[in-house]
Amino acid sequence: MIGLKVFNVECRVLDLSLKLYPGKEKRRLEIRRFTYIAGEYMYDIDTMSHIGTHVECPSHYVNARYGVNGADISEIPVEVFLGEAVFVDLSHKSAREPVTVEDLERAGVRGGDIVLIGNSRFKGEDSPYISPEAAKWLAKNKVKMVGVDDSVQVEAPGNTSSLELMATHDYLLSNNIPIIERLCNLDKLRKRRFLFIGLPVNIVGLDSFPIRAVALELL
Repeated sequence: MIGLKVFNVECRVLDLSLKLYPGKEKRRLEIRRFTYIAGEYMYDIDTMSHIGTHVECPSHYVNARYGVNGADISEIPVEVFLGEAVFVDLSHKSAREPVTVEDLERAGVRGGDIVLIGNSRFKGEDSPYISPEAAKWLAKNKVKMVGVDDSVQVEAPGNTSSLELMATHDYLLSNNIPIIERLCNLDKLRKRRFLFIGLPVNIVGLDSFPIRAVALELL
């Protein structure tokens, strides 16, 4: 966490992305060093599109579910990946309790927001999940992007076994609303609203890619 002054506006900067360690992650991440021309170092990277803090775009789900071409990383306008964000704090939620429309309304979610959800007391299958009704509400209200940390499930327990059951992916990605997974440090946010930046690389054809997720809180 650092302070930053931009155009005479002071901000608190908070990193919301996981640090990744080659060779030590559950998903494949290897780097191989080689020398180039004058002897300077460069690296080959062998990894997956879904690793660490990453953003999923429509082509991740829509292509397989409906047989049509959803937008890939390069086709999403860059302004979607940054903007005003709102934090939906789940610290009050019980195990496997759904995130409801009322939770979103109570947090003050508005159209055009980047919505970050998390900070529950649970992990894995015991964590709260985004209900289909909440996902539908987010799509109807045209939020810009939705992100979660490891304390909340995108889908209801058991609903990742088939594409047809993945209601949250369907409501969001079918409406061109990217999904960020594996955010961190949401518990360190001090403000409900802040500026969020989470940019992937501009590679044609990719359904997803890691991002460096950053919150800027006005001081």
